[in-house]
Amino acid sequence: NICIHFKYNKRMKLQPFFRFLSLLLFILSSCEQAEKSRSYQLVRSDQTLAFSLDDKTKNVTPFLSYYRDKKGKEYIVLQSYSMQSRSNKFYFYDKDSQELAFKIEPEIEGSNGVGRVLGCYIQDWDSLYLTSLFEPEIIRINKDCQILEKINYEEANDGTRLYNSSFLSFRTATLIGRDLYIYSDPNRLIEKDYVSATINLDTKEIRALPFVYPDYPGSSVKLKRYGLEGSYSRSFDGQRFVYSFIYDESVYVANIAHDSIRKVSVKSEYIDQVQLPDELTAQAIDFCQNAMYGDLIYDPYREVFYRIAYPSTTIEKGVKAMELIEYGRKTFSIIILDKELNKLGETLFPNYTYNSRQLLVLPDGLYICNSHFMNPDFNDDILSFIRFDLVSRYGRR
Repeated sequence: NICIHFKYNKRMKLQPFFRFLSLLLFILSSCEQAEKSRSYQLVRSDQTLAFSLDDKTKNVTPFLSYYRDKKGKEYIVLQSYSMQSRSNKFYFYDKDSQELAFKIEPEIEGSNGVGRVLGCYIQDWDSLYLTSLFEPEIIRINKDCQILEKINYEEANDGTRLYNSSFLSFRTATLIGRDLYIYSDPNRLIEKDYVSATINLDTKEIRALPFVYPDYPGSSVKLKRYGLEGSYSRSFDGQRFVYSFIYDESVYVANIAHDSIRKVSVKSEYIDQVQLPDELTAQAIDFCQNAMYGDLIYDPYREVFYRIAYPSTTIEKGVKAMELIEYGRKTFSIIILDKELNKLGETLFPNYTYNSRQLLVLPDGLYICNSHFMNPDFNDDILSFIRFDLVSRYGRR
């Protein structure tokens, strides 16, 4: 009995020690994770890019892309676009000289007409895939603007209805084998509105992928339309697709078949929660001031993701809200994530200086557009960028 009593007391004395040790290990682990989440930052360099524009081209564009052809020539490509425009124009700038190399102008009407287009996917000079602005249609042209084929994707092979969507700066097409991964705009009036689909470029088989638009507060009310359902971006890291919706703190990781979806929280330290404007009373200024998330971009050269975040802000009187939306709001941050979507850091940018909607991921760094109309150095005839380097707090890039 004495022996048993002794062991019992010994065990009782050790329990506080083990509890303390567990707590200590938890604190150390949390500190290590917190330290890791602040280990990288984006640091401004003295490297710039600047492209001269003609007097009919705005320095905001929904389609901005980097393209390297088979000979190794590098181009920065942008579309001159406005709802009032009656032409299709894509400008190809030589990245090294920063001079205009050439432009293509697909005709709107006539026997070689493509209609109004918004966005493009460049496979090579014989396969430029244009997305129609109004129709669920993709038009393949060559560099000389000759139409090679038109692909209608209004309906998948199994009868699923799809909706027109455009290839934008951060919503690019992905080609895996001969399957072109495209998008379908949302429709709240139907039960399942699929986000993405594939078109086999040989057989023209169209498959709706089993990933539907996520819910958000109010999305269950089918007779209303919020207006931001289709505001999202997608990145492909070579193995997985990652989707970022502006009204959702989390991102969605999909395998290639999209039959496995994983939700991962990617929270900004500057946002408590997303603030959705009221559907019926929303005004442009709400989309300038309310907290929400932005585009997600994969950087294959440094194997990291960047996610834009927009903290809640107050806009001064006299600032035009619609114009401010075009130029990327007042301020923003960029969350830096590793390939497993663990947070490595977050960099907050100064007010009215950079356009968060126009970024270029290039081999030597991340270029952020500083052509913001509230920037004192703004010139509406120039589209300019400043390179930011991914730098470790410990001196390693």
